[in-house]
Amino acid sequence: MTLKIKGTNEGFKTEALIEEYLNNKKIVDLKKSNLKRFIYSICKENHIEIKKETKIKVKNFDKKKFKINGSPKTDKVFKISNTEFNISIKTGEGGSFHQEPESTFIEFLKKETEINDEKILFLKKFLRNESIKIKNSSLAKFFHKRRLVLINRVFSGRFDEPPVNYYFFCPKIKKEDSKEIKTNKIEKGKYLKKSLLIELVNNNQSRGACPVGLLTFQAYNRKRGTDIQFKWGTCYHDIK
Repeated sequence: MTLKIKGTNEGFKTEALIEEYLNNKKIVDLKKSNLKRFIYSICKENHIEIKKETKIKVKNFDKKKFKINGSPKTDKVFKISNTEFNISIKTGEGGSFHQEPESTFIEFLKKETEINDEKILFLKKFLRNESIKIKNSSLAKFFHKRRLVLINRVFSGRFDEPPVNYYFFCPKIKKEDSKEIKTNKIEKGKYLKKSLLIELVNNNQSRGACPVGLLTFQAYNRKRGTDIQFKWGTCYHDIK
C-alpha cells in the first residue's frame, strides 16, 4: 500500500512513515522501541487490554469534517480496540507550535486576559517594525504572567476542534536521511499526554526574547508582518 503524503516537507513525510510503521500492525509484534512503549502507555492509561491479535490502525485527521480552515493540532488518529486517540507529531528543531493572524490573536487576548490598549499598540508596532524589541518589555512581562492562558491557546488552537490527546516528538530528521535512519529516529521518539505537556511548558522557561514558559513568542518566522508565532526550539531535548 502506498501512503498519500499530504505535503512534501520532512514533517509530513515523518507522519506518513509513522503511519506505515504502525498501521494494521499487531501491537505485540512491534519492535521494542519508544514508539512501541508509547502505544503500550496509551493502552495502560486508557485501560485497554492488549491481546495477541490486538491491532493499531492509523489515519489522517479529517479537518474537513470539523470545517477547519487551516492547520489542525492533530496530525494522526490512532485507533486501538475501537477507541480513537488524537496524536500531534513534532519533528526537528526550532519547530513552530502555533501561528495565527494578528487580528484573531488580539481578539483572543481581549477576551481571555486583562490586556490594555498600550500593550496592544506595542504588539502591533513590534509585528511591523524590526527596530522594536520585545525583550524585557511590558508586553513580554505580561505574557510571562499570563503564560498559562497563552500556552493553552497554543496547544488547543484557534479553531473549534477536538483536543489532542498525546504528543509524540521525534529527533531531527534530515532530508538526506535514508529510510532506515528515519525509521530508527521515529523509534527513539518521546511522548507525553497533553495535560502533562502543558504542565511541563508552564513550569519551565525558554531563553528566547519573549519566553512564554518553554515557548518563545515572536513575529511569524521573525519576518515583520501581521502574523504571530510561538516556537519551541528544543522540544525533543526538553522531554525527559
